Amino acid sequence: MFSFHIKPFSALTVRELHAVTSLREQVFYLEQRVTTLDADAKDLLSVYLWVESEGETVGTLRMIPRGVSYPEASIGRVSVLPSFRHRGICRQMMQRAIEYMEREWNVESICISAQSYLISYYESIGFHVVSDEYLEAGIRHRKMLWNAADQG
Repeated sequence: MFSFHIKPFSALTVRELHAVTSLREQVFYLEQRVTTLDADAKDLLSVYLWVESEGETVGTLRMIPRGVSYPEASIGRVSVLPSFRHRGICRQMMQRAIEYMEREWNVESICISAQSYLISYYESIGFHVVSDEYLEAGIRHRKMLWNAADQG
């Protein structure tokens, strides 16, 4: 069974912050070999969503208010432990993040910088490509938008 949690950065306990950053390091540094710093000033303004299974943090993302990364609110640092992928965790995280941002921030659109190999996955959630491919941290990405008006 999975438990989902949402808190602003300022409300995270030291243990929660450690769990979230450790997971991001496992996925981005160890697995994907990203060499740029993970922590940034956006962390301080973000709201975190994370998933636990039997006390272990297995997935996380951050929600960033509009005007910080893009004119739109955004979702970033989406990561799930390899052993927990293909179980619907990421889809649930994204859906809960979108619902939270609509309810709490009254957003009508959300931006993501998606790794190119995941484009069709994010399209299945309702995002659409709005940019050419670009490199971010040495990995190919495309900017994508989700618009409330486009959802059925």
